[in-house]
Amino acid sequence: MNLEIFTMYYGLDWVAATLMLVGLWMVANKKRSGFMVTVVASIVGAVVSAMALQYGFLLSNIAMVFVALRGYILWK
Repeated sequence: MNLEIFTMYYGLDWVAATLMLVGLWMVANKKRSGFMVTVVASIVGAVVSAMALQYGFLLSNIAMVFVALRGYILWK
């Protein structure tokens, strides 16, 4: 088994996925700070997307930053 698939992007893809799940979990548990975790996850995901030349995912991650920031701002 080629272990390079786990380190191809310096582990940033795993960090982004983990942070996204944690952020969504936090929001589902009514924690406003989960939006900021999601912002960080999306920024890391955007970096990985750029490294992989996956422009669709890059655009998606950039959009997620704005959606999460909007959620943070509108939280009551």
